[in-house]
Amino acid sequence: MNNISLLKLQEDFCAELNMQGKSFNTVKNYKTDLNIFNKFLVSKGRKLELKEVTSEQLKEYQRFLEQKYNSPNSIRRRVQALRLFFDYLIQTEVTDYNPIKKMIVSPKVVDKPNPPKFFTIKSIVDEISEKAELTEGHTKLLHLRNIVLIHLIYEAGLKVSDIENIKTEHIKKSKGLHRILVAPDKKEPYMVTMPESFSALHSSYLELLRERKDSDEVSFNNYLFNANPYRILKGGLSSRGIEVIFKELSKKFKTNMTAKSLRQACIFRWLTENKPESRIKELMGVQPSYSLAPYKELIAEDPASFCYLDLA
Repeated sequence: MNNISLLKLQEDFCAELNMQGKSFNTVKNYKTDLNIFNKFLVSKGRKLELKEVTSEQLKEYQRFLEQKYNSPNSIRRRVQALRLFFDYLIQTEVTDYNPIKKMIVSPKVVDKPNPPKFFTIKSIVDEISEKAELTEGHTKLLHLRNIVLIHLIYEAGLKVSDIENIKTEHIKKSKGLHRILVAPDKKEPYMVTMPESFSALHSSYLELLRERKDSDEVSFNNYLFNANPYRILKGGLSSRGIEVIFKELSKKFKTNMTAKSLRQACIFRWLTENKPESRIKELMGVQPSYSLAPYKELIAEDPASFCYLDLA
């Protein structure tokens, strides 16, 4: 039994995670972390078989992780992937012990939020908006798309994985305000209400998007799109595509704003608006036990620096 392929067992493990309703990105991360261990074994001349996971190999792997990664959280994540994998092997009676439990890792480090200042976010949106006013056609549409993207993260607190799945029909108007249906992978959908200022932007963006789709002879129902400087390539905007957009904005405006840090700014805004913490955690997609203490501590220390307003 110990000669069984690690790759086959890992495939079965990931299939079980899918059955449990884990998100696509969660399963993908487990695969990536387990593959790092596989590559380590191969580098040591070991076969990818269960019998090769010995105490000595695990000690070497721990030293390898400590040398390769500066972040204790990165090390923890890779060890945790192995630990859960072996828990699965115990549950399926492939083995009767979990050797990973003997690995000692540093406690999880909670990084302090580091969002861009409100005036930075506002100045970026204002400058892009001015350029959108002065341009036409495809260039104007790209500017509007980037402004919409910032609104989706800063105003709605959407994660990159949520943005990937948004379709045009997911955004509806109700009682004068637009509401976005967010449908995370294998989780219950929920609604987010956008501020009044989003309505005009949304209408202008959709109108021009329809025109450019016809002009470029493309058809899709995604709300956002991937494009080069000359034409729309396809519907949908991947995590990688969003990352590229923020890197370009950061370089242009000399800031370190990312999708993650912009979302942190949204969380600060919700807290200062006294939105119920249970609702904030629901919108963040985290467990009720998740602590918002790092955010609240920073607000208490310096309220002015963490004051975030609507973009209107």
